[in-house]
Amino acid sequence: MWVALSFGTFADNTLRQALLIGVPAGLINVPFFADADNAIPYIGALLPLAILLFSSVSGQLADKYETSMMFRRTKFMEVVLMSVAALAFAFGNGMLAIAMLFAMGAQSAFFSPVRVGAMPKYLYTDELVRGNGLCNAGLFTFILLGYTAGGLLIIQENGGRAVGVALVASACIGWLASLRTPFSAANDPALKLNFNGAAQTVAMFRLAFQSRGVAPALIGVGVFYFLSTAVTVAVPLYGRDSLHAEPFVWTVLNGLFAIGAMIGAVSAASLAKGRTGFGFSTAAILGAGLMSFAIVAVTPFAAGAPEAPLTVTGLFTSAAGLALVLFFVATSALSGVYIAPLQAAMQRRAPAPIRARILAASIFANAAFAIPGSLSILAITGSKIDPALVFAGVGAAMILIGAVMIRRWRTLPEGLYEEALSASSLKPRND
Repeated sequence: MWVALSFGTFADNTLRQALLIGVPAGLINVPFFADADNAIPYIGALLPLAILLFSSVSGQLADKYETSMMFRRTKFMEVVLMSVAALAFAFGNGMLAIAMLFAMGAQSAFFSPVRVGAMPKYLYTDELVRGNGLCNAGLFTFILLGYTAGGLLIIQENGGRAVGVALVASACIGWLASLRTPFSAANDPALKLNFNGAAQTVAMFRLAFQSRGVAPALIGVGVFYFLSTAVTVAVPLYGRDSLHAEPFVWTVLNGLFAIGAMIGAVSAASLAKGRTGFGFSTAAILGAGLMSFAIVAVTPFAAGAPEAPLTVTGLFTSAAGLALVLFFVATSALSGVYIAPLQAAMQRRAPAPIRARILAASIFANAAFAIPGSLSILAITGSKIDPALVFAGVGAAMILIGAVMIRRWRTLPEGLYEEALSASSLKPRND
């Protein structure tokens, strides 16, 4: 399961980053956009949009059918889609490549509820925070590798073909790994499927909000996706216009976020043994907000100039550049500590027969928050204001989240900071 998740993440982010770097660098033609920069927010929104559209069906399927079979089928579809994407890059068809990014979002919509719903089946209850931390560590490590591969390969000669080879290879590895996922019985094999998307979306959220303690964690994770999507989509514009850096630096900056997130995920797994981790989560989001403001403060001192762009060597050899590197990694690492306990709380609190549908509601919410997060960058592309201001807005939002969590702690301690899981909650399920 971990390998299937990780290599699927690599494929998604290689495809996405090749587009996000190739479009503003003029390497990928997007004929339907008069200004290629305006394609960037839409590219960033495609994955969450597809998830938004298909989550109502995917949650039902994940509850109705046996888990390992769902793993195999969703990962085989990834092989098919990445093969088409490889052809799009090989023949220079940018719009087909963008369409395949949307299709991969649909594939993720069907894979994700299976994966997050399987974790309480494969792990003991007190292992869920650590399990989420380790899965997130793999997730962010392969995001980093995808960012690096997509950004580096697309700028090379015959880069489109190299990107295609990477996409197909990673999809095949994920599919082969899915063949080894353990059998686990369906949550509700008698469930009658309902393909009325609107009605099922309402039903999913009704289940989530009726289940004790699920809604606050669901909203907290969704807000994280809004902020993280806005930042990752804005980074190429920030690197070009605020830092006056060469394209490779843009990729490095997103890579620093992935490194930090990996560190944060492993830290969350280490800190939360036998605990819910909510106390660490609160402190982490406050720290991440402060680090975001630090990025804004140091940017003018680290920036290059239009006639002499900042290079990777310059980024890592100047004091201001090293400070910027530190702040990027720290912001992301603290965010990684914030999110893992919330994910585990949803898995732990969701009733087993409806767990996949509740977790599909969370995935839907993540996408619903990520889309405006991506499209918010139109405020930057439309007005030409300094993209560094995105970090100021994100920092303010993170501090506000921390303040809300502290208030919940003071007014409802068991809703935030149940430090030790009860003995009864540590018993494994008999699935």
